[in-house]
Amino acid sequence: MDATGCTGDEQAAPGCVPWCTAATMLLGLPGLAVTAVTRADDGWTTVDVVTGPDLQEQARCCPDCGMRAVKAKDTVTTTPRDIRLGDRQVRLRWRKKRWTCGNPRCPCKTFTESLPAVPARARLTARLRTRLGEAVGDELMPAAAAARRYGVSDRTAAAAFTAYADAQLADLDKESGPVEAAGIDEFRRGVPGPARGDGEPRSEWFTHLVDLGSGGTLGLAQGRTAEAGKDLLKGHESTLRYLAMDLSAPYRSGAPAGATLIADAFHLVKLANRKIDDAFRRLSYRTEHAHEELGLPRPLHYMLRYNIENIDPGHLAIIIGTLDGDGDGQQIAAVWIAKEQLRSLLALRITKTHVSPAPSQVRDRLASFYLWCADHQHIPELKTLANTLEKWRQPVIDAVLTGYSNAKAEAHNRTAKMVARTARGFANPENQDRRVRMATTRAARRRQPGRRSREVARAA
Repeated sequence: MDATGCTGDEQAAPGCVPWCTAATMLLGLPGLAVTAVTRADDGWTTVDVVTGPDLQEQARCCPDCGMRAVKAKDTVTTTPRDIRLGDRQVRLRWRKKRWTCGNPRCPCKTFTESLPAVPARARLTARLRTRLGEAVGDELMPAAAAARRYGVSDRTAAAAFTAYADAQLADLDKESGPVEAAGIDEFRRGVPGPARGDGEPRSEWFTHLVDLGSGGTLGLAQGRTAEAGKDLLKGHESTLRYLAMDLSAPYRSGAPAGATLIADAFHLVKLANRKIDDAFRRLSYRTEHAHEELGLPRPLHYMLRYNIENIDPGHLAIIIGTLDGDGDGQQIAAVWIAKEQLRSLLALRITKTHVSPAPSQVRDRLASFYLWCADHQHIPELKTLANTLEKWRQPVIDAVLTGYSNAKAEAHNRTAKMVARTARGFANPENQDRRVRMATTRAARRRQPGRRSREVARAA
């Protein structure tokens, strides 16, 4: 019977206490050998460990000068916290030696044994810190919830996540390839807070740069100005070919000179829908009957936001007949038709047709849109819509020809807001930056070659 009560041959190196090979393998902490396992009355499982023979020589080297210690001063016992093993909470009890450094010039006179799995003066094992970082960064768990699950304080869980995130993002930045297409957008980071130490008020916006190839976040910057966009794009100017954005003049002015600008299709249609609402408000248009009496499932101004191909033919006939009944309705119908012509232009994208459109076909449909707006230039909403698209004419054409959009940036903005809600807000922009980048780069980090081996080496 061995030291843990298991049947079999016990192991013992010269000068060491006996230890169990099976229990040591089950514990899985490199460099620590299990000598005894007991079950306490409080439900915890106490595991007595000593420094294993394979890393004894490394553990007795001075951490400052690296000299091998010869003289042992005394022994100490530490109880670092570790992850749960199955349904049991484990309490480690490491009996280790305190050594005297034999180098008279070394400032470290004495030191205790330490291992990569349990660093010096650490109250947690390296794998528990890594597990806390994974829970917050990869599983999007609030730091307070991770702290409760693993029995540590909120500050300890937050510090473990910071160390884990910095290591993961550094590896990602080091191994990421050149960025050819990116999307830039902004999202609100919360209510503006008090001024920082330099007297500047905390920004309520983040500028978000997303790789449209891998889908991961490339960086975040406070504010939604041209300078914020320039700072994010500075490291990608040499490789960036396409930059997608909403109809934002500041971001457009901060774009690199050689990049092809892409106007996001979603925001173009959103702008056209807004013009329909503006026409309703300007004309104060009301029908004589409620939408239920007309036979429509929703009010008329809501129905005009639907894609025309998704409207029931019977409902479509009611809408056309209602709008055609008076001059105000005809103006609203003209704006609605302009929106559908814009949608027909955007429908030429390769993501819709799976065929690259001809540039002449794109320009013909855009010209049809302009002609319709010119024929109804007495309608102010159509005039402003045409003027806006004229300013963004080439980005609109490039959006159709290339098929790029800013959809991934919009999706990551939603993820960023969900992370903020889960964490109940962020007082620190740097922490929010880490949480957002960790949440939006999970797929890219999983694809990293050798990521699992690096994690194992880091935990060891």
